[in-house]
Amino acid sequence: MELALKEVCVPALRTLGFKGSFPHFYKNSDGFVELITFQFFSAGGSFCVNLGYVDFEGKNVSLGQDTEISKLRVSSTKDFRRMGAVADGDRWFCFGSTSYGTRRGQPFSVKELAEHCSALFKTDAEIWWRSKKDAECEAVATDIDPTP
Repeated sequence: MELALKEVCVPALRTLGFKGSFPHFYKNSDGFVELITFQFFSAGGSFCVNLGYVDFEGKNVSLGQDTEISKLRVSSTKDFRRMGAVADGDRWFCFGSTSYGTRRGQPFSVKELAEHCSALFKTDAEIWWRSKKDAECEAVATDIDPTP
């Protein structure tokens, strides 16, 4: 699965302007930093894609606000979500059984999952980041804190 993600998703992320290396990627959009982390389930068989961001003033980050952009991680943000999740729920992409023989959802081929994730970067992740960036811009204009 990791190989398929590297072959399909990493080039898609590069096209969108992301830097970094698997499993952590970032894109600095004029001071608003978009973050992605691929996370595999500890027992195998599935993975998720975590999305986060760092707002213009760094309020959404629990590390120091002066942390180098390349060192930022989704796990260091206060407001984050799982790509493809519905209504702030959870979303894991299943490609096989866990080490204890169960599945976390309907399994799909590694190629299908990699292509699906690649498409979700534009139809899910970009939309979420845009909503956060728009809220941040509005908050800066009205001087309120948009972070939950």
